[in-house]
Amino acid sequence: MKFEKKAVLTVLFLIMPSIAYANGGGPLLLFISGSAFVLGQLWILFVETTLLKVVSEISLKSAFTQVFLANLISTVVVGLGFPLLLAVVTAFGMLLPEPYGDYSSAIGTWIYEGAPAFDYLGYISLLWLLVTFILTVFCERAFYSWYWRKSGYTPSFSLNKFIIQAHAASYVGLLVVVIVMWHELLGM
Repeated sequence: MKFEKKAVLTVLFLIMPSIAYANGGGPLLLFISGSAFVLGQLWILFVETTLLKVVSEISLKSAFTQVFLANLISTVVVGLGFPLLLAVVTAFGMLLPEPYGDYSSAIGTWIYEGAPAFDYLGYISLLWLLVTFILTVFCERAFYSWYWRKSGYTPSFSLNKFIIQAHAASYVGLLVVVIVMWHELLGM
């Protein structure tokens, strides 16, 4: 098999984890969040840039730049950072005696053979995705407030309304990505 075919197959397995199988384990939230945020970035950038351009008088290039920077920060801090932090904290919690280690495993959405609450890990992950939605809203709101204050821009629209509308639309797209990629685990 040529290198290109191997690379294509590797990328397919990375972006469509529901078709890959391994006996290892790990935090489901980190897998779901990482894949959804990485694959969903095009959708997120398109939706949020379009909405920012529509509500403001700034150029398309400036709107894209601001949305790109806001999403870069929120993806690193919230989309990947929060699930990674949760995974690390709950991994240590899994060392606790029973049943507390099992609780920590479930809270951290650790998936492995014999994982406690295995049937509920998809739902627990969806609950944590709601938390990432809220954290992302706050993170990007803070970024826009800082960026606009630094650049001297005063928006003629409600920052809160823009952030909530933009994230509602972008998370609908992320939810579609999550369902397409993880439908088997979620029982859909």
